[in-house]
Amino acid sequence: MPSTGQEPEDEGPGRPNWLLSLLVALACLAVVVSGWSVARLTLGGTEPAAEEDGPPQAPQTSAAEADPRDAEAFLGLAARELREAPSFHISYTQSMDGEETGHGWARHEPDADTAFEHFFRTASGVRVHRYDLPGTGLMMTAEKGLSGMTVLDPPSEADLRLCSVEFALATLDELADSAEDPKLVGTEELTLPAGTEGVAAGTHTTYRYTGTFPAPVGGYEPETGRNTLTRLAGAEFDLWVDEDGHPRRLSFTSPEGVGATYDYHALAD
Repeated sequence: MPSTGQEPEDEGPGRPNWLLSLLVALACLAVVVSGWSVARLTLGGTEPAAEEDGPPQAPQTSAAEADPRDAEAFLGLAARELREAPSFHISYTQSMDGEETGHGWARHEPDADTAFEHFFRTASGVRVHRYDLPGTGLMMTAEKGLSGMTVLDPPSEADLRLCSVEFALATLDELADSAEDPKLVGTEELTLPAGTEGVAAGTHTTYRYTGTFPAPVGGYEPETGRNTLTRLAGAEFDLWVDEDGHPRRLSFTSPEGVGATYDYHALAD
């Protein structure tokens, strides 16, 4: 096409071309959007996911706030108070059809040589000592079935339960989680006898709860030198919890007649 001989006028800095400015702005916007899209593709095709919070945690109830008539809540409180106690001492007996088959004690103290120590004597007189030693692991010795101190490597399920602090803690956890038809019976004055290692007797005002749960019972086989762990369904329990939410006594008997009683001494807050 022949030229008209007319050149575009020089608009100069004082007269901006609004159409050109609009085009430039649109181009810049396109670059920004394009860059954001590329960044999204580079990072996996989606916008960064927001951090997922865990399931909402129910607020923990203190002993002052808990209603003793709410059996499930108070059982949970007792299990938590024991697990959070910096130290404790527990004495216990095992029985069969009302006849004692063994007794022992367990302790956990922050400044002790062992993380956990557990002693048991059978009705026939066999003594068993179980330990959790920091830096060494689970260990045990017995008058029959073992020759000297034995390191349990690898430990069985029974070893993990009976030679560690879980011996004292897990039973109440399981009771709180799996108790069927727990109910408050009433308020009682409970006197615990003196324990070993200088633990004094004491009397406590307690709430008494009853129900059933699958009770774990530990044992020892002198013939094999092995720990055993049996869970007995439908064991009937009585649990005494003091006004501060501390467990003080747990007693249960299975339908087969196997029973145990745990006295919780010297719980520190």
